[in-house]
Amino acid sequence: MLNRDNLFTWPPAVFFWALICALLWGSAFPLVKTGIVMLSIQDSTGGKLYFAAYRFLLAGLMIFAGVRLSGRSVSLPRPGDYGAMAITGLFQTTLQYTFFYIGLSNTTGVKASIIISAGSFFLALCSHLLFKDDPITSRKSIGLIFGFLGILLVNLQGHGLDFQVTLTGEGFILLAAISSTLALVVVKKVSVRVYPPLMSAYQLVIGALILFLLGLFLEPPSMMTFSGPSLALLLYLSFLSAAAFSIWYLLIRHNRLSSIAAYRFLIPVCAVLLSVALLEGEHLEWPALVALVLVCLGIVLTSRE
Repeated sequence: MLNRDNLFTWPPAVFFWALICALLWGSAFPLVKTGIVMLSIQDSTGGKLYFAAYRFLLAGLMIFAGVRLSGRSVSLPRPGDYGAMAITGLFQTTLQYTFFYIGLSNTTGVKASIIISAGSFFLALCSHLLFKDDPITSRKSIGLIFGFLGILLVNLQGHGLDFQVTLTGEGFILLAAISSTLALVVVKKVSVRVYPPLMSAYQLVIGALILFLLGLFLEPPSMMTFSGPSLALLLYLSFLSAAAFSIWYLLIRHNRLSSIAAYRFLIPVCAVLLSVALLEGEHLEWPALVALVLVCLGIVLTSRE
């Protein structure tokens, strides 16, 4: 039964919080596309970096404000933790989103969605190698395979796959998945002594500042002009990042990494469903429904003790 002590460890509660994260992150896919069109930065790499930088900077500041209002200190326990937060911000925010946006512009959405899901396999493997209490069992392996098949199926909606690979396309998407995995390993090691939402705040702010600096090398910040609707959209995207990262880091703190890896499959599935609901021209076909079943099977097999 759910109580304060097992709020982030009881399996049904873990599923609930993971689903909340997936819905929040999934809503970002159609809304980021909408924002890029509203800001007229479809062909501007610098504009996309600024858009991401503003989003994650505001998200980090929101979390800092929430931590202070709760009466907690925003200081980290050890001086070395600041370095860990810088590494997390570099991998989780700066590198992941730089590789993702550039890679996505040089490959298809189908291939990008499938390749980015490889992060779950990297996460389970790294967790197995680095944490003694997190072995990869045959059941867990089968669960991950079911989840990956679900992602493959949900993307096969009238589109084809090919095996052409480029460094700045498929290669960068793979690097984005690896960057996120490395960041989560650091989070798992540091979260035993650092309040997870505070970790989220530091990595988001640090990563956003680096993204902004990268954008300066490409275009001046003045190239972006926000209107009322685009500013409201930015604020929502910032809120969802603040909430999702904070909850996700709490789940990582209290659970095995390989078990949490299975829930990452929910994100692209939610993204597809929300895209159908929010974007014109998107249709829900039977592969998406079958994919949901495969993903749920993967979650049960991977997270069940």
